[in-house]
Amino acid sequence: MNIVAYFKQQNCLIFLIPLLFSFHHVNSQSINHPTCYGGNRLLKEFIQEEMIYPSKALQAGIEGTVKLEFFVNKDGSVSNIHVINRVSKEIDAEAIRIFSKILWHPATEIGIPIQYEYSMEIKFKISKYMKNCKQRGYDFFELPYKPVDSSNIVYERKQTEKYPSPMFKEKNMNFAKFIAKELKYPDEAFKGNVEGTVKLRFVVEPSGRISNIEVIKAVGGGCTGEAIRVIKKLKWHPGIKDNLAVRTFMPLDLHFDIAKRTIGGAIPSPGQ
Repeated sequence: MNIVAYFKQQNCLIFLIPLLFSFHHVNSQSINHPTCYGGNRLLKEFIQEEMIYPSKALQAGIEGTVKLEFFVNKDGSVSNIHVINRVSKEIDAEAIRIFSKILWHPATEIGIPIQYEYSMEIKFKISKYMKNCKQRGYDFFELPYKPVDSSNIVYERKQTEKYPSPMFKEKNMNFAKFIAKELKYPDEAFKGNVEGTVKLRFVVEPSGRISNIEVIKAVGGGCTGEAIRVIKKLKWHPGIKDNLAVRTFMPLDLHFDIAKRTIGGAIPSPGQ
């Protein structure tokens, strides 16, 4: 059944989020719909950073919105993916490629995970894309390691033979120096005497970029936002498994210490 017809049959509302993407879902007081890792704002940024407009469509001036319909299963996996609004073969394929990298928390009903039918739209607009390319500084990915695993499986760090590690442009730079240089104690947190450790978890992609940022432990006063801002500036050497660059979960702690007026960070060892 078409998802719109399903919603009408259930006498439910359809909500649209006017970003580069939008979702459609059943509105129910007892059901919490699926959520992507990191939330909608970070998902919008991820799509802007990840999209590579197909050259054939770009040259032909083809634009449009790809709509995908799918199930988010009880374990957060995705199945039964269908393109229900097509733009072109190349653009549809790029939308699916982007979508395949998004991780999900399942819907819940009374706190219990359930399978849930959902849909998502990804918009392709050339003027917006060209602006994004200028801002991000690239229109294609330079892979730091080849070959690349094409399965889209995300591995825990301890499952890889070589862990992801940060890349630095400056000589003699290391993670501690980078954090000390880039991370700023937010004024709101400093004035409010807010301190603590922001704990993040994200995926290091084979391209060296990060995706699916999750906040495991937040700190107020703008500290969490500052931690995310800085960590997104880093490019990484990807995790290696079976001589392939793979998608790898990475934990990260960033410390805000008001007494010492210092900030710092650490990459926890596997198992922490």
